[in-house]
Amino acid sequence: MNIQHFIIQGLLYLSFFTFIDCSGVKTCTATDKYLSDLLESKNYFKLRTELANVQNKLSEDRMLFYKANCEHVFNDCQSSNQSIEILLSKYKKQLNDKIVSDLLTIKAGNHIRLYQYKEAADTYNLILSQYRTILDSVNISEYENVQQLWQTLSVVKPQRIHKLSDVEISAYRNQFNHLMIPVKCGQIADEFIFDTGANLSTISDSYAEKMNMTLYESDIKVNSSTSISVQTKLAVADSLYVGDILFENVVFLVVPGEQMSFPSVNYQVRGIIGFPVIYQMDEVHLRKNGTLFIPENPQDKRLSNIYIETLSSIVQLQSGNDSLLFTMDTGARTSELSERYYTKNKEKVEKNGTLLHVNRGGAGGIVETEVYRLENFPYTIGSKSGTLSEISVNTVPYDFNKYYDGNLGQDILAQFDEMILNFQYMYIDFE
Repeated sequence: MNIQHFIIQGLLYLSFFTFIDCSGVKTCTATDKYLSDLLESKNYFKLRTELANVQNKLSEDRMLFYKANCEHVFNDCQSSNQSIEILLSKYKKQLNDKIVSDLLTIKAGNHIRLYQYKEAADTYNLILSQYRTILDSVNISEYENVQQLWQTLSVVKPQRIHKLSDVEISAYRNQFNHLMIPVKCGQIADEFIFDTGANLSTISDSYAEKMNMTLYESDIKVNSSTSISVQTKLAVADSLYVGDILFENVVFLVVPGEQMSFPSVNYQVRGIIGFPVIYQMDEVHLRKNGTLFIPENPQDKRLSNIYIETLSSIVQLQSGNDSLLFTMDTGARTSELSERYYTKNKEKVEKNGTLLHVNRGGAGGIVETEVYRLENFPYTIGSKSGTLSEISVNTVPYDFNKYYDGNLGQDILAQFDEMILNFQYMYIDFE
């Protein structure tokens, strides 16, 4: 049961524009065309490697452009913004409006990950005021929606974490195999889902009031994993304990309780700890025995097999001869392959898979869809390899991973004693 993928309408799309191809470059070399193709296909791992090998074959402006993109996805947000500032100050006259707009979109994304909400809102406002003519009506609506989100939060101070030692947090899997962790806000203690697939932390309206969070009126549109649009407001916890770790100024989406309710299975979601809280921990060990371990000092294992696209982590997975990109969702019970994978491998999937009709649950309702089931799916992630006895292949796209080959769920974790997520050195591995 996949409870949740709340996606700010526009937030993911804004980073999924094709930032640039050689149509925006006066002199497009073969090297530049090759790097542009890697960028368009989101093969940032190879792009980063190739950049180190072609420095003498690129002009400074093109090198800064590709660096800004790589620094952004590999979580060096300050360096990415520095590259963008240099590029726009020295070479803006050489750039068309589309390129400038896309660079500003990356810049806004960097501000979001640095919890600089006012700067993000100002940057989106700049795009809307100076580059509106190059956007279509759908893009404008998306930019306006996401600008409204961060403008609403512009008075909120950056999120802060207080982690002074190694921390172990007792957790457990509930009847739906969701990882439940202890939280405390004010005098109210409870348990929320720990979910790397949630782009922002989420809470029901009744619980936001119960925990005395500061509410912000804003009609933000979000999409669920079923692409159903949901209206939501925002709340901020001045202080929030996740286990024994104190966070300040934690942003939550506020969703009506009925839209976080699954009456058919008698299940009510009160709150979800999402990606912006999780990645600020730097390194998290999710153990099969039901505990989380957060070390004070992250370890560099020199794997570097994840990158961050907006507020989602993307994992490099090898399956046979295929190098695949997966979103990662510790709130999903099982892994799945996307419609993109289905389209690229349609003949193989339909020949070897079994067609099924399944119900997919998300915020706002349950929909029926067709999937194929493949058996004995091999994978290698980090230093470990394994096989999934079965995996579903979606035949329709979903917003949260329509640009990727699949979504990584708990069934992978279940094959190992622990999963390690490291956002300082950007890797996932298993023990």
